[in-house]
Formats: sequence, C-alpha cells, structure tokens
Amino acid sequence: MSRSLDDPMAGTIPPELPFARHRAWYAALSLSLVVGALFRGWDLGLLSFWYDEVVTMRLARAPSPGALLDLLSRIDATRAPLHPLLLQGWLRIFGDGEAAGRSLSAACGVATIGLVGLIGRRAFDGPTGLLAAWFAAISPPLVAYSREARMYALLVLLTTACWWLLFEQAEGAWLIPRGRRKVARAGYAIGLAAMVYAHPLGMLMAATLGLGSLMFARALFGSPRSWLLVHLAGLAPALPWIPRYFDHPPEFLTGPLPIRSLLGTPIGFLGGNFVVLGAILALIAAGLWRRRDSPFVGGLGAGRWAWPACLGLWLVVPPLLLYGYSRLRNPVFGPSRYTLFVAPAYLVLVAQGLAVLPRVPRIAAALCVWFLVRPALLPLLLDPTLKADWRGFAATVAERLDERPAGRITVVVTSADPSRNVEVETARYYLPPACRVLAFEGDTPEIRRVGDGGETFLTVGVKGDASGPPPPDPPGGRWVPARDFPGLRVYRLEPDRPGDRPPAPAGRGPGASGR
Repeated sequence: MSRSLDDPMAGTIPPELPFARHRAWYAALSLSLVVGALFRGWDLGLLSFWYDEVVTMRLARAPSPGALLDLLSRIDATRAPLHPLLLQGWLRIFGDGEAAGRSLSAACGVATIGLVGLIGRRAFDGPTGLLAAWFAAISPPLVAYSREARMYALLVLLTTACWWLLFEQAEGAWLIPRGRRKVARAGYAIGLAAMVYAHPLGMLMAATLGLGSLMFARALFGSPRSWLLVHLAGLAPALPWIPRYFDHPPEFLTGPLPIRSLLGTPIGFLGGNFVVLGAILALIAAGLWRRRDSPFVGGLGAGRWAWPACLGLWLVVPPLLLYGYSRLRNPVFGPSRYTLFVAPAYLVLVAQGLAVLPRVPRIAAALCVWFLVRPALLPLLLDPTLKADWRGFAATVAERLDERPAGRITVVVTSADPSRNVEVETARYYLPPACRVLAFEGDTPEIRRVGDGGETFLTVGVKGDASGPPPPDPPGGRWVPARDFPGLRVYRLEPDRPGDRPPAPAGRGPGASGR
C-alpha cells in the first residue's frame, strides 16, 4: 500500500490509505474542474441564441409545466421534456438572459468532468482519472455543448452518472460502502429513466447500459433477476413517453453518410485526423496490454476486464446503432451532438493508455493533446461570429422604432443555409413585437411596399467573415448595405427614384429590370 499517487498501477484509492493522499487526488482533480468551468463560463452570455436554443428558451419561458408540454409537441422535433422542464425552474431563479439560459448546461458540463475523473480512477487508477478529467475539461465538443441552452450537456451528464453508478455497484467498490449499494441501484434506475426523457438518443445509451451490465449481472446486481428488476424499474416510467419520439418525421436529415463518418466519430473529441486517431487507438491498445497482469483493483468481483469491456461498449454501440438506424430508416447520423455522450468513454480509454507511461512522457503527451484541441477550442471562446448577433441587430431596430413611433419596420430574413431558413424564428425571438418579420422567399409582396413611410431591412446570415454578392433587387427598390453585425449582413431597402434604373432592353416584357 505504499504506491504513490503518480503510480499508474496504483489502482483505486482504498480508504485505508492516508487521508492526505486521498485529499491530494481530489485537489488535483479540482484543477481540471476549475479549467473546465472557465472554458464553459467564459463570456457565456456574449453571443445571441441560435435557432435550437431559441426553441428551448421558448419552451422554458412558458408560464407553467403544462403549457411547456403543450408547446413542446409543436415547436421541438426532439419531443424531449426533461431539459426544458429543468430549465424552466432554473430561469425562475437566475433570469432568462443568454448567460442564465446556458448556465444549466455549463453546470452539467463541469459535473461531467468530475464524474469522468471518478470513472477513470474506478476503472483503472488515480492517474487515469486525473488525465481523463483533464481531457474532459478541454474536449472541444464537450465545451461547445456545455455553452448552449440545449439538452446535450445534460444527456452526457446523465450517461456518465449512470455508468459511474453501475461501476460503483461492483463488489469491492470503495467509494460507496457495501451497505449503500441499494442507493446506487436506485440512482442508476432513476438515471435510466432520465436519459430517455432527456433525448431520444437516451434510448440507445439505456440499451448499451443494459447490455454492458448484463454481461456482469451477477457481480453488479447479484443475479440476473435483480438485473432485470432494476432495469424494469428504470425504464417502465419512460415507456409512456417513447411513442412521442416516433410519431413525427425528423426535423433535420443529413442524408446517407459513408462508413468513414462512423469510424471517424472519436476524432472530434480530441481533434486530429485519421492518422492521429490510429495513433491514439494504438496507445489505448498498448495501455490495456501493459495492464494485462495488473490487479485491476476497480474490477474486483466483476472480472479483470469488466470495466475496459464496458467502456468499449459505451464508445462503440450507440454510434453503431444510430448509424444502422440512419441507413435503414431516417438518415440522421452525422452531427457531433448526436454522438457526444460516448466521448467520456473514449477519454477514459485514452487516459489509461497515457497513464502507464513514465511521468515526464505522460505530461508531455497531455500537453500535446492541448495543441490538438486548441484550434477547435479557442474559437468557441473568442470568435464573435460563431452565432449571428440578433440581439445587437434587435437593439438597433428598437432604437429606430423609438425614433419613429409612427413608422413601420419590416425585416426580411434569409439564412446562411438556404435549405433551412430557421433563422427567421431566431429573428422573431429577438426583434420587437412591432416589427414584422418575414422569411425571404424571392419576390415577397411585402418587400414591394417601399416608400410608404416604413423601413424594410434584409438580413443575410453569414459564417465567419464570408462575403458574397448582394441580393437581387426587388421591383421598385434596391438593397443598400447598412450596418453589419457579427454573423449577420444587413441591407436596407431604398425606393427607386426616376432615372435610377436604365430603360429595359427591347424585347423584354413590361416592368422587366435591366439588371
């Protein structure tokens, strides 16, 4: 029992070790928690909401839970009620601004870091837990979705909590005494139901948890019968809601994607490319090989390879099921948020591969990971064009309405994605009620109403500093560049004056433009 905290084969820290050493591990873990909190909380309210966040905020600002559930089926394609209901109570405490709306996800993201560290220590050893927590703190997609008012950070937290509670039920668990195993089982069952209510993807993870725990049912639950009862207790409360996930078509389809997209799922969690992924997978395999003769203290009672096997299932099965569903029915596989909840398993496996290295190479490798994630991580904190600044534009429109109380303002919205003009809903969320908001559909009749004492603006969503040609002028007017905002190019409609346009060439119909 004389191994140091830095010993990669030290195993889970049992209670008989000196309390100072136990406290030192938590002190080291707290550094990752602080870093993760800084990344998730930095300028959290700087950017405006985007469409998906607007949907969530509209739900959470409903006057009652009943009104929220009624609105849910009309505006949110996921039909998942748990996060909006939690956010509804959260907003009543902290307000309904951008920072407040996103802070629930940020809190879930920070809690996930701690649980990833505990899982790494439980499954392998102390250094693995610390490295895994560090990776979770800086993983770009985990940071990104912890900075959005959506349910994905909550789903990752619930997933991680369920796996941790599952691991803690094994014989030989140090953190939860044997007499409190029933508490862990109850929490695990509640977590299963919560995952299903958090997102339809929760069903995939619930199935994976069931499969992983069934492989070690006697060690984890005492018997297959107990395993069945716990899972029935967890999933039965969610069964009435599941049909709502399948009674409507998906809002967004990616189209069929090649198998390469499935194989590259882990790349986004720490950056790099397929070459880097291959090197990391070799590192994972080498770490597990070196540990083949280690005691695997965390796996006592469930077999030497119980936790590596569970982590492998956690990483592989949900993306595989989602990809199969996409090929057979609705092609939804693709967005990183749909596979985000497998990231912790990958981070723990990478961490155990590094943890078997000597101290200096281990620290050097952890720093190399920082340079891998940096190109994707820093723009999340520093790029003002990451989301269109509808809040800033709305403030300008409100000022113009104040200056001209009798005037009318119309805003015509076109999107950076021509296939889905969802930005019109974001505009309606931010712009004053007195402002008419229209989706750009070419020759919209309202656009022709120029020179009637009102103003008309056209907004064009842009990504980054991208520039493009001006929009085509409508009959009777022309678009003049106005003040731009981050992620948003704005034009103002000016009516034509006599002689502004050249005469139409011969052979063209009346009213045809020479442009």
